[in-house]
Amino acid sequence: MPTTKDYLLKKYQKNAIDEYLAEELKNAEYGGVELRRTPLGDRVILKVGRVGLAIGGRGRNIHRITEALREQYELDNPQIEVTEVENPELDARIMAFRLASSLERGRHFRRSAHGIIRRILSIGAKGIEIKISGKITSQRARVETFRAGFVAKAGDPAERYVDIGKATALIRRGLIGIQVRIMRGDAILPDDIAIEAEPTSTSMIVDIGIEEEPEIIEEVSEEVIEELEEFPDIDEELEKITEEESKKKKKKPKDEFEELEEVDKVSKSKKDVKASKSKKEDKEEEKPKKDVKASKSKKEDEVEEKPKDKSKKK
Repeated sequence: MPTTKDYLLKKYQKNAIDEYLAEELKNAEYGGVELRRTPLGDRVILKVGRVGLAIGGRGRNIHRITEALREQYELDNPQIEVTEVENPELDARIMAFRLASSLERGRHFRRSAHGIIRRILSIGAKGIEIKISGKITSQRARVETFRAGFVAKAGDPAERYVDIGKATALIRRGLIGIQVRIMRGDAILPDDIAIEAEPTSTSMIVDIGIEEEPEIIEEVSEEVIEELEEFPDIDEELEKITEEESKKKKKKPKDEFEELEEVDKVSKSKKDVKASKSKKEDKEEEKPKKDVKASKSKKEDEVEEKPKDKSKKK
């Protein structure tokens, strides 16, 4: 068999298996399949978002898929291995199936699309594009497109870094097609520039560091040295003076609360003095009033006694 024909037949077989598995494992968030030829048989590696749903109760789904691969697609002793996708949010096919399931459940297409866009961008994708086509809200078909970030459409970046996923959703108005394009966050674009060259003599060097002030060293003359040798006690006196100054500096300043207490004490003493003065003044004012009253009462008594004496004489 020619190599080209063999290659085409293998690709056709793989695409047919891929479509079958996508239909069977739709609820398990099917992400893709990988076929490997081994001496013991054909090894089938399934990539899914939900491993439990893919395996099924007691491995029923796996047994059914192995029989279908052996009989329909003529694989030699197929051995199925199920693996979980590490980042399902960056897999375009899984996100397309999620969007299709949300539309089938009756959720509004704009709300579900924006929710998926936020989730994908939060993981670290560089860009995303979603296309929903069909009878979305009425009997007239149209295409709704949602974009966020940057997605390459052509060239080497589109082939290497853009993942494309497609799915279909069956709703009451008909069949709706969904296409999701995700550009990975580690994509390197041709216009991305990174300068790694070392600075040269012509380049401008900006130093933001703070310059240290140089220490000033004063030269000591020989006369000063001789004076110090003649008076050795000067060093001790200088040390004492420095210690006293350091003690004065170390004294803790008064707290704000202590100062406030002192102010309160002074104000209280002033108030007490004022109160005592006012009491003395009140007492001094009361004394002459009492004396005046006493003198008045004495005069009245004398006046009353005089007419009594005249009556007695008569």
